[in-house]
Amino acid sequence: MNKTTEFITYKAPDGKEIRFPVARVKGEKSGPKVFINAGMHGCEYPGIAAAIRFFNELDPAEISGEVTIVTICSVDGFEKRSVFVTPEDGKNPNRFFPGSLTGSYTDALVYYIFNDFIKKADFFLDLHGGDMVEALEPFAIYRAGGNNETERLSLELVEYYGLPNIVMTKAGGAWDDSGTAYANAAMAGVPAAIVEAGGVGQLDKASVDLHLNGLRNVLRHIKCLKGDAVKPANQKYYRDFLWVFSPAAGIFYKDVEIGGSLRKGQKIGQVEDYFGKKLADVTSPCDGNLLFLTTSPAIKDKGLLLGLGVL
Repeated sequence: MNKTTEFITYKAPDGKEIRFPVARVKGEKSGPKVFINAGMHGCEYPGIAAAIRFFNELDPAEISGEVTIVTICSVDGFEKRSVFVTPEDGKNPNRFFPGSLTGSYTDALVYYIFNDFIKKADFFLDLHGGDMVEALEPFAIYRAGGNNETERLSLELVEYYGLPNIVMTKAGGAWDDSGTAYANAAMAGVPAAIVEAGGVGQLDKASVDLHLNGLRNVLRHIKCLKGDAVKPANQKYYRDFLWVFSPAAGIFYKDVEIGGSLRKGQKIGQVEDYFGKKLADVTSPCDGNLLFLTTSPAIKDKGLLLGLGVL
């Protein structure tokens, strides 16, 4: 029964150091092994702050099993304020799971997170939020298909985390989740979820509290933390996750705001060139609820604009 902190270091194929700040709480009784990861994207701050605060509030006497937390997965991304990607190779780490030791820095980073942490856990929670240029409505994602028991437990994770929107993804769905941590965890038989709150580079108390409340409730539900879990009500369920991309590079002028509903064919905004000439209108490809929105007007060709939960 103890609490420990340490930096665990590895080497990337090019010899660069990969370091994870790891916090562990071992309970006095046997129970599940829970792995919590934060800061896979270094500018998603509420999840990072919540992971650190959650570790500090945990009492080993109230824990059954073991809780392992990587408080900032992409330390270099955090320190260099790198949006979406690791600065060493420009890759988005949540697109390259399960990783590889024959690729570049990011491939190795996710390989070690996956093999030394995720695969050794009984449950996995991946804490995210809108990055520096993203606003979002709080939502959680789990993967359907494959092992029925893993799917059932993954759904319970997202439900008991308590965020208002729950998105189901699957192989062959509108959004390709094949390189994500939660999907690879589920395929390996580890119940898993992405949980998202906060955005646009802000460290706001409300979003940190959403993560903290979710962590407490989930761990109580799986009998890792003492106390009674509360089953949330009035959550919205989505059968798919559809992302909308820009048809051209330029300046994006949006006509919508986060949290609204869109109808198929509804205008989302328009892209203009650097002299004010309209290049293209952007319209919604389906009916859905707007779960995240790129807030920066600077957009590249096929740049990500927004994500829709398909009811």
